Formats: sequence, C-alpha cells, structure tokens
Amino acid sequence: MKLHSVINFVLFQAVWFLSLLLESSSVVFSSAIIVLMFYLSKQKKHDALLVLVTLPLALLSEFIAVKSGLLEFKVFPFPAWLALLWLALLLSINTSMRFLTSLKLWQVFIVCLVFAPASYWAGARFEVLNLGLPLLAFWLVYGALWAAVFTLIILANLKLKLLVTR
Repeated sequence: MKLHSVINFVLFQAVWFLSLLLESSSVVFSSAIIVLMFYLSKQKKHDALLVLVTLPLALLSEFIAVKSGLLEFKVFPFPAWLALLWLALLLSINTSMRFLTSLKLWQVFIVCLVFAPASYWAGARFEVLNLGLPLLAFWLVYGALWAAVFTLIILANLKLKLLVTR
C-alpha cells in the first residue's frame, strides 16, 4: 500500500474515532482532517463530484434509517459528526478504499452487508447511537440498506470517473 493510501486511511480512522469518542466536540477536528484529506487528494475534481453527488444519498439513507426506527441518535435526525464521517468515507473511496472500485457490484454489496453494520454496532457500544432492532436483525436489515446505498455510491463513482477522464 502506498504511503498516500496509508495516510488517507489513518485520516479516515481519525475521523471515525474522534466521532465515537468526542461526538459533537469532534466537529472542528474532523472538519480540519477532512480539509486535509481533500488537500491531499490526487483526484480533487473526481472526489469533489463524488461528494456532491453521493453525500445527499448517504445522508438520505441515514434519515430513512432513523425515521424507520433502525437507528436513534442523541439529536434528530442525526448529528453533524455523522455527516462528516460520511464525507471522510467518501474521500477514502478513490484512495485507501480503492480496492472496492475493482470489485463487481454484487461483491461490493456483500462486503458492505457483512462489514458495514459493525461500525454502527461499535457506535452503539460507545453509546453514541441506539440500534432499533436486536443485533442480528439490525445487521441484516441495516446492512442491506447500507450495502445497497454504498453499492450505488461505488457505481456513481465509476460513472463519475468516466466523466472526469473525458
């Protein structure tokens, strides 16, 4: 893994841990890290378009999860740190998580279904959110929602790459 990818990964993890440990107090630190992630991006135009196109979709999925009772946060519908966490994740897709773009879409879906709910389970363990279902049911239902949305994000990323490279 190249140093650039390692730095991107570490910065994303920093936003993740800051969000869990500091919640609303993490916003300033996370924002600064996200600015650094964008500054270090080797594909600024592509990443900017990806964020503009897909962040609303990601936040809509979180809103749907909250409204349907799958998730509950201390603030309604969800805290600012969650939006920043999504932003950091989106800025990782073309760098430290680039391997996801080489998978078939059904493989992306499976990877997300299996692994993505763990983040939310960790959030529940840190008491920054509540799960609206027992763990296994949450894992399957929310995992499917998250996997579907993230697979769409990966598809959009691939289409945007074609647009940017023209």
